[in-house]
Amino acid sequence: MEYDDKVRDKKGVVVCLRDMGNGTSRLFFDDVIADRDANPINWSHEAFHTFTPEFENAGLRAMTLSSSDFEKIGIAVVTRLLASTKRSP
Repeated sequence: MEYDDKVRDKKGVVVCLRDMGNGTSRLFFDDVIADRDANPINWSHEAFHTFTPEFENAGLRAMTLSSSDFEKIGIAVVTRLLASTKRSP
């Protein structure tokens, strides 16, 4: 695909970065559902999925997490999308 056709799956994952107030932050992963397939505008919360261990804010800002940490974040997103769309990892 060389352009965005604006079609999406109804299920998705939202990731937010929460400052824990002690010099660290966590990523939180929630399942969401789109309001429509074509160019969805609103995504509604379906369920909490998981969160990461706490990361140092300085390391996050500098993007110096370990390759393993970045890999785990990517795996968490992709496996959740596969599970929510009934595809096996």
